[in-house]
This record gives sequence, structure tokens and C-alpha cells, in this order.
Amino acid sequence: MPSPDTHEDSLLLRGLNERQRAAVTAEPGNQLVIAGAGSGKTRVLVHRLAYLIQHYGYSPYELMAVTFTNKAARVMAGRVAELLGIETRNLWIGTFHGLANRMLRRDHDLASLPRDYQILPSDDQRRVIRELMKTHHMDAKENSPIELANWISRVKDERKRPQHLQLGRSPEMRRRIDFYSIYETFCQKNGLVDFGEILLRCHEMLL
Repeated sequence: MPSPDTHEDSLLLRGLNERQRAAVTAEPGNQLVIAGAGSGKTRVLVHRLAYLIQHYGYSPYELMAVTFTNKAARVMAGRVAELLGIETRNLWIGTFHGLANRMLRRDHDLASLPRDYQILPSDDQRRVIRELMKTHHMDAKENSPIELANWISRVKDERKRPQHLQLGRSPEMRRRIDFYSIYETFCQKNGLVDFGEILLRCHEMLL
């Protein structure tokens, strides 16, 4: 493990154990850190961000930290601000959906979305699906709105559009795929983006 080069580096490493220091001071690049609950993962990430900025000269806006909850993202941003004394409001620290949504807002034209697109919460998504099922005379006994919503979310998580799905031999699957296409067309026309679409659209935009 390299020794800190400056007094400022020493301050960033204060309070870290040997393994945490090794993770924080590792050379820039891909690093795999395996740690259990309560082992200081968030602390290591925060100090790693600060170390890359202060020791290696990265701009705070060149780095991204992704977590699962808004609370964890706020904690990370707050700790980085305390360590470095910088404004963190515009840093790329957030949840998967939050950061993907931020990218889509910034580059909505590249994502083929209107500037003012609306995020479709789960309850509203099921309501839209229910209305589309009625309009297109789909049997709710065969596929409930909740089942269809869950299925659409699952195939989006697999990065699949209707044209990527195999029709197969099942009439039910063909109807599901047809409905998926209907649902996509409706959402695109009305500027609606569900949670699965946020990640899928961002992924497609970055390809």
C-alpha cells in the first residue's frame, strides 16, 4: 500500500484500517472490493472519491458514485463535501434511477424524449395498462394489469424491446408482446417513462 504523499492525503486516510486504506489508495482503474454489512463500504467509497480528486487530480465532475437509496446518496455527497470542502449538488452521486434520469433530462433529444417527459410511478403504470387493455379488448383474466406490468418491467430489465422477443408458439405470449408494443407506443406518444424505461432508455442512449 502506498504511503500518503502529503499532509492532505494523510487527513483523508485518518480513521481507516489497513484494508480500507488499501482500497482508497489503489491505482485508478477497476477495483473489486468485497465486504460485508457494517464493514465501512460507504466510508471507503467516500474516501476513494475524495482521494481520486485530491491525490490524482480528477475533477469532481469526472467521477460517478452509484448507490441503491437516496439516503445513501445524500450521505455520500455530504461526506465528500465535508472532506474536501466542495459543493456537491452537481456531482454525479445518486441512485441508478436518479442518475439515469438526470442523463435523460440533460440529453433528452439523444434519447428521443420530450424535454418535459413525465415519470410514470408503478400505480399510474398499472392504471395506464388497465385502460389500454380495455381499449384493445384484452382479457384481464388471462393477464391482469399487475402481471403485465411486472412482465414488461422484467423484459425491460433484460434490455429487450418487443422486436427482441421470440414470438414462440404460445398465443398468450404473442398477445403479451403485441401489448408491449402498444404500451410502448402510447408512452412515447404521451411523454411517459416508467422506471424500467429510465434504465433501458439511458442504456440505449449510451451505446
